[in-house]
Amino acid sequence: MEEFLRRAAADLHIDCVSTGVNTWQLSIPNTLGRVFGSETIQVTTDKQLAALDPQLQLLSPNSSLTMLLAEQLRTRGRPTHRAQLQWTADAEHLLAQAAEHKLISGVDLTVGQPEQRLLMRIVYRVRFEREVIEEAMLACCVDFVTGHVWPAITDISPLRELLAPLPPTNLSDEHVSVALMQARRWLELELYPKRVIHEAELAQLLAVEKARINAFYDALSEDSGLALGARAEDNTATTLEEERKRLLEEQEYRYALSLAAETVSVATLLAEVTPIGTASQPHLLEHCLLFAPALQPARCAMCGRRAPLALVRQQLVCAVCAQI
Repeated sequence: MEEFLRRAAADLHIDCVSTGVNTWQLSIPNTLGRVFGSETIQVTTDKQLAALDPQLQLLSPNSSLTMLLAEQLRTRGRPTHRAQLQWTADAEHLLAQAAEHKLISGVDLTVGQPEQRLLMRIVYRVRFEREVIEEAMLACCVDFVTGHVWPAITDISPLRELLAPLPPTNLSDEHVSVALMQARRWLELELYPKRVIHEAELAQLLAVEKARINAFYDALSEDSGLALGARAEDNTATTLEEERKRLLEEQEYRYALSLAAETVSVATLLAEVTPIGTASQPHLLEHCLLFAPALQPARCAMCGRRAPLALVRQQLVCAVCAQI
């Protein structure tokens, strides 16, 4: 969280000064005064300190301060790194890759001229909290010109020797804001299936736990005298129902899914994107070292998802749509 705080402060032009162990003071610029509601904010990552001192705001994956910083990064944040990737793909190798993975069947592919694309690369840390905590790193690249979004590698260090300084660009604040919003939409769509799976699993666990609790208290209600001694029947029934309700509410909280995503890094990169396709569809496949995988599959003509395609009735479709 400390790394996130320092990166967020740098991107938002907030002065961040350490005031002790796990505590910092943030000096908020005038442009963000209304957003944060104060010129200075005392921050800590220590839950005990935050509980003892009402002046300290807790910085944790799900805290209101973290969500506020993340939202401001999304709408106001600026690229923190700038570089150009100096590398040219081998055409024959790309065609061999496409054939090996059977990305497109039934058509003859050719490699087009490499294109220099100005991309924004955003890396997110995603945290699912349930009975256990699961963290994952996700990244995407947004094309400043076309608006296309591709999944990207999260670790760029293997390409460090290929990076060089990026000359000045004509990017405006509007370009940056639009790219950040497109990246956020991509992230939401990427996380949706995982969120549904997590919530379905939790719903099953919650149903089992509720059934167990209800069976237990139903049994107690049938023989309240044995369970609770010589209390009056009315009081006994009320006490049992209160306990049942409290335990059921605790299980609702226990099996609720918490999802948080924080921006780890933002970069503007000039990289070579090589298209592969046919004369009528030259950009079926696209290759770039920043993408994950580097050679991106084509989109199905029917459902639009990226997958290996085959020519069926003059359309390039995925295996699922080919059966329709």
